Amino acid sequence: MFPRLFFQLGLVLCLLWPIGGGVWAQTPAVAIVYPDVREPYRSVFMEIARGMEQELGKPVGHYLLSGRDNSAEKLINDLKNDRIDVVVTLGRAGLAVAKSVSAEFPVVIGATMIRPDEVQGLAGISLTPAPEAMFDHLKKLVPEVKKVTVIYDPRQTAWEIEHAERAARERSLTLVAQPTANLHDSSDLFRQILVEIKDNSIALWLPRENAAMDEQSLLPEVLREAWEKNFVVFSSNLDHVRKGALFSLYPDNFGMGRSLAGLAVQQLQAGGKFESVKLLQDLLVAVNLRTAEHLGLRFSSQTRREFAMVFPAP
Repeated sequence: MFPRLFFQLGLVLCLLWPIGGGVWAQTPAVAIVYPDVREPYRSVFMEIARGMEQELGKPVGHYLLSGRDNSAEKLINDLKNDRIDVVVTLGRAGLAVAKSVSAEFPVVIGATMIRPDEVQGLAGISLTPAPEAMFDHLKKLVPEVKKVTVIYDPRQTAWEIEHAERAARERSLTLVAQPTANLHDSSDLFRQILVEIKDNSIALWLPRENAAMDEQSLLPEVLREAWEKNFVVFSSNLDHVRKGALFSLYPDNFGMGRSLAGLAVQQLQAGGKFESVKLLQDLLVAVNLRTAEHLGLRFSSQTRREFAMVFPAP
């Protein structure tokens, strides 16, 4: 009797135990909530959904937020009727309903810029590239860099800079992070730094969400000085690479979908009480080859194959 009882108990545990790759024998019913948008934004959400389905091993439910009926109450009723277990919201429109939905379901936020203080009590993955990934690519592309300077608005990027300080120490980089409260002060700081930088042992990092950078007048000046003085500017904003920054990291939407699905399972297991906003680790690299050539950088064939996007476009 006892051997049979132990066998049956073991069989039950095996059925409930998570299988490799994040797929569960009892996979939860996961919904994604996102705005009804046109291309190319719709394709971004579809790629995230495909990544989630790859991780979960089953389809996810799609719930569109339209301008006609955007109420959280109707959404919650639809989710209940469809017996959804956990919800992943995408984009700013998804973020707008996340708090209301979290009163009834475990919720994970994705595909938007978020800070921990902005979504207290919720879990999610911000679109902000993780500084450790930025620094790893910096060291791979330009090993000579020993110091990284960043000017930032603490109202937007203080938590990102905290992560960056730890990541820099772990990689034997010196991070000089200078907060600024307004564009006038940041312009003075940038111009002071441009005078001080003499070679490519110092790199200038431009965060993605940064009110300290005037895109119209200051950015062209910074990139022009970097070109003339042969020092590295790298950015968390993809558009800056097209304009002349050496490289940027941008979202791998499929990989982000897989990570959101894994976080959704964690959130469900925690009963909706898992509070964690993570920086994005699922990233692709874009490189400005014209800038790299001007800096005298040479990349191996293997390194070049890692570039998901290059500028100028071939």
